[in-house]
Amino acid sequence: MSNVDHINTESIPVAIDAILEQHRRPDDEHPYNGLNFSRAELATVMRKYYDDLIAVVAQPSFQSFYFEMMALPPPQRTNFIAEHLFDEVAREVRGIHIPADILVQASAFGDRRPTLFALKKLLPEKYAVAWENVNLTFDNEYDDSTVPRDPAAAWRAPLPIALQNSALSKGDDLQTFPTSAGVNFGIYALSRET
Repeated sequence: MSNVDHINTESIPVAIDAILEQHRRPDDEHPYNGLNFSRAELATVMRKYYDDLIAVVAQPSFQSFYFEMMALPPPQRTNFIAEHLFDEVAREVRGIHIPADILVQASAFGDRRPTLFALKKLLPEKYAVAWENVNLTFDNEYDDSTVPRDPAAAWRAPLPIALQNSALSKGDDLQTFPTSAGVNFGIYALSRET
């Protein structure tokens, strides 16, 4: 366990601003073709919505929850999250306030990072045709070199949340699950019959 006693929420906006700046173009002030907003307008809205997520993470009660969770052995964390963060009553008892327009949910990615949960805020419908939401994801510790970067592995179907959380609670390596275990495979496949 590190000797850090708080989440450095000051670094989150800096990182977000750097990402938005990386994608800035000379034509940012002009509307996208066929859309009634510009890249700059979208970036401004995204930044404001990230501030709302950061406000949740900055709460001392959230940080207390986070460090209590991270002090647990990794296999115990998914159950702890279900009991203390996903349960609205338990969350309120802890004093963690999550506004109604922010989702707290389990999350999974095709690259099989051991994601524990995410805070997500949907952007206004006007922007959904270009960008649907902003989120902050919280992962178990992992060796970044074990996460595939090649498109075939990084963009494979994510594992179903129940399967991923079961695997995490057993200490299983998510990278060992075959692509066929992902969403839209096997029993999770959508029927193409009409």
